[in-house]
Amino acid sequence: MDVTITVRVCDICKDKDKPATRYTLTGESGEAATRDLCAEDAAPVEKVFGPLKPAEKKAAPRYLNAEEETPKAPRKAPAKKAAKKATTPRRTSRTKVMTMEEIEAQKRAKAAGS
Repeated sequence: MDVTITVRVCDICKDKDKPATRYTLTGESGEAATRDLCAEDAAPVEKVFGPLKPAEKKAAPRYLNAEEETPKAPRKAPAKKAAKKATTPRRTSRTKVMTMEEIEAQKRAKAAGS
């Protein structure tokens, strides 16, 4: 069994006995600087900017093969389909359906008219 222990140390004083918190400061240009600071070394920064929120709230995984648990989004039920209306079927073509007699009558009418 492999066990990994992660210790966060202040980037300035490197003291292992003081708890350190990770802070991320972003300038106007959008560049972010991330630092791990103990309370003593974070005091000047907090004096200028006021109380700061830690950059990350998740604890490091306890074991080497541990995966970070991400909350799963609740699954939604599929939307119900609307009931179809009872309608008459539509014709797919625009051509008028005619009998042979009607076609012959049209031909005779055209021949007589010309």
